Amino acid sequence: MLAALTLLSALVLATAPAQDPEAPPPPNDHFKPDPAWKALGQDIWFDPKGKVLILRARVALQDGALEHLICRKGTKEHESVLATEAPARIIHAGLLLTGATPGHPVRFQPAFEPPTGTPIAIEVEWLKDGKLQKTEAREWVKDQATGTALARDWVFAGSELFEDPRTKTMIYAADDGDLVTVANFPASILDLPFRSSANDADRTYLARADRVPVRGTPVTVYLRPRVAEPAGNAQPAPAAPNR
Repeated sequence: MLAALTLLSALVLATAPAQDPEAPPPPNDHFKPDPAWKALGQDIWFDPKGKVLILRARVALQDGALEHLICRKGTKEHESVLATEAPARIIHAGLLLTGATPGHPVRFQPAFEPPTGTPIAIEVEWLKDGKLQKTEAREWVKDQATGTALARDWVFAGSELFEDPRTKTMIYAADDGDLVTVANFPASILDLPFRSSANDADRTYLARADRVPVRGTPVTVYLRPRVAEPAGNAQPAPAAPNR
């Protein structure tokens, strides 16, 4: 599976359309890609110096029950904080470029196994009242049981690759929109490394309306492998690349 996904990622990167780094940013938006970043496709770049993957997204849900932190635009915005046009396969490939290693998605049979993979630190950056704001994406997700922010990082589960029995083409499951989730899905690229239900009655996580910007706000998302800290030390917030 890993070899197949790695090969798929290499093919995706080889054919990824370039973006013009000099293209003007959207209206009322601070963002302009660093010329040193490599454009991988629509709304996605790789910083080779910092080994950071950068996505562009917009706030889709400011308040409500969540299944996703990030979904693909036009799929699951009603249960996702952010939506992006970045293709799922290129997100997977970009995470490989950061040095992250995919583990495996959630497994429910014959017994529950949580997702595994490299822990990924996610930072979000946006403009508010003309000032640049940034925080860990975990601060935008509230644990309904404790009332506090999400305490654990996402892991690079890697989604699933399978052959369509009718067309014989290879299907990457995350293409349906499950990019970064807070409920366990076998299709997720990034998932939480513990049991988290998607059933309506058992949903655990909410968007933090007091922290998440208003719907439609452009957001820059930075993803990088979390550097392991010595036992007993708190995990620091990742710094965004200098631009």
